[in-house]
Amino acid sequence: MHRLIFYELDKIWRKRSFILSICVLMIINLFLLWYINTPELKGTTEENYIDELYEEQQKVAGYKEYLRSVQESKDNLSSISIFKKQGQNDYAARNIEKSAKDYSGLSGKNIRWMPSKSLKISMESVWTDLLLILSVLLFSGNLIFAEKDKKLFYITRSTKNGRLQSGIAKIAALFVHCTIITILFYGMNLIYAEITIGFGDLTADIQSVAIYMESNLQISILEYIIYSVLTKGFVFFATGTVIMAFCIFADRIVLPYVTAFLLYGISYIAYLTIPAVEKWSVFKYINLIGILETQKLYGSYLNFNIGGYPVSRLVLTRSIIIDLAISGITLSILLFVYGRNFELVKSRSKHKKHFHPHISLLYHEGYKIMITNRAVVVILLFAILIGWQIIGKEYNPSAQEQYYRDIMLQLEGKMTDEKEALIISEQEKYDKAFSEIERIDNMTANGKISENAADGLKAELYAVTFFYPAFERVQHQYQRICENGGSFIYDTGYLYLFGLKNNDLLINLFLLSLCVVAAFGNVIPMEYQCGVWYLLGATKAGKKKIIYRKAAVCIMVVMGLSIIPVICRFINISKVYPMHGAGAAITDIPYFEQLPPALSIRAFIILLILAQMGALIVVAAGTLVISYWRKNHIQSVFFSILVFVVPLILKISGIGFAGWFSVFPLYSWTTLIGA
Repeated sequence: MHRLIFYELDKIWRKRSFILSICVLMIINLFLLWYINTPELKGTTEENYIDELYEEQQKVAGYKEYLRSVQESKDNLSSISIFKKQGQNDYAARNIEKSAKDYSGLSGKNIRWMPSKSLKISMESVWTDLLLILSVLLFSGNLIFAEKDKKLFYITRSTKNGRLQSGIAKIAALFVHCTIITILFYGMNLIYAEITIGFGDLTADIQSVAIYMESNLQISILEYIIYSVLTKGFVFFATGTVIMAFCIFADRIVLPYVTAFLLYGISYIAYLTIPAVEKWSVFKYINLIGILETQKLYGSYLNFNIGGYPVSRLVLTRSIIIDLAISGITLSILLFVYGRNFELVKSRSKHKKHFHPHISLLYHEGYKIMITNRAVVVILLFAILIGWQIIGKEYNPSAQEQYYRDIMLQLEGKMTDEKEALIISEQEKYDKAFSEIERIDNMTANGKISENAADGLKAELYAVTFFYPAFERVQHQYQRICENGGSFIYDTGYLYLFGLKNNDLLINLFLLSLCVVAAFGNVIPMEYQCGVWYLLGATKAGKKKIIYRKAAVCIMVVMGLSIIPVICRFINISKVYPMHGAGAAITDIPYFEQLPPALSIRAFIILLILAQMGALIVVAAGTLVISYWRKNHIQSVFFSILVFVVPLILKISGIGFAGWFSVFPLYSWTTLIGA
């Protein structure tokens, strides 16, 4: 049997296409780890990071008090007479009793605090799980459809081990693949986290990590990692057995993949939409997405109300996983032994269709590029990645920024007597506070009061003057309006939009350039690969007109693609930093007060969009030129990446001057002008 299992594994793993697919998935996983987490790490200031670590350390330091509170809840329950009578029939009472029992074995002796960020980055990646599901789809599909396509099942089923043993070997091969590939991907995550952040003492209890402090399990951090990886691997195996059953049953290659994506999509919707506190909350967690969140399975504590009795999430989840695996295995074996669909049905039209040539050459070339060349798939994937990352980015205004936002939203627009009175009253408040601080300092210098007493008196005054730097920004706009006219405007949102604060334009351009190269690198070579150019050159339209139409299609697509980051950034930024007064002059924003006053903010945004479109058009045009020069898909992509993407990577890595050898100055021209 072991030879048969090895054979089933070997015939898939040795395929170059399969190896290449897995390598691509691993590269994507590593890229997403860097792309999603590196900006977060770079954007975290030292002060905020220390505060976060301090809060985690304080939480873990109070772990014994947390355990004591759980037991006190039980003692308080026992002391209330009404619960003594009715507690046996009440879920809340049973849940408290069960919680106290589950936590009773914990003591907190092996608690040694460890920061949580490394584990969050390495073990809580939704993208890694999605990529692993894709790898299971690839393996299951290759395992069954490759033999169906060649009609080999009719031969293998007639052999001695062709039915039951062969089916078991395929299931065993799937188990081995799921286990190894899960260890491989999450091993990559752990190595990345160790290199970028580092781990602490992995032999400490799991409760040493603040975000997992609610766990009632007596396991170490290392054991948590092992259990999580093995659990995920078994979940992928259980899911894979169901997919394999669909592969055996289906006579069309698309059915199992559609089923798998529907399963994942329905699970995702259920996880997002079902409230966590409703009676149906069990279905929020007992689905593919909820089960794969092993950090909550082993790192938190939750009981479900099943018929008035508390049932552990861990116990119920394990039962669901085992039941799913048994169902998938049983169904796969039954279909393999008794099934009849052992070849793929080729789609054939019942009616003979006449060929209708495309009337529009532009439409024809667009169809070839977007559909035949699958550029639409690449563009959609990158568009979702870019949009999801931008929309998911959080903005946390400081206390000073909140003060500045509140006062500027009151002042927005033209100067009025009421607005001027507000500014004057604020100025008087700060003048009074500074004057009082100066008076206390003089009293201290003259020996009238001690320094400790002076510090106590000045504490409340410092709480007032803390916001003065933000008020100075208000003063700057007030003085400009008094001298040159204009309007008040809350400018922080526009500064983010134009890349002057927390500039993420470089990352956006990097992804967009990579998307354009991947989507259009084969536009010209695709004609040479089939020898079509020899025919097209003799047509009425000729090669030149066809190339022009190809370029037109690429330019139109690129123009639409370039707008996506602008729209997503505007929506996400404006939720925290409102952007009003787009009709005002660009000079009303202090950073741009040296520009021509006739230019409005709205016109400035349009110029930004046009410049970003122009930058991507340059990338697309350059890619087409390179592809026409090389006439080979791989070489075209390679040289295009070398010209348009590598300089951006170097700039991201800290080599600033490399950006001048790219289209980045055009894409981010708003950061090069102004104050």
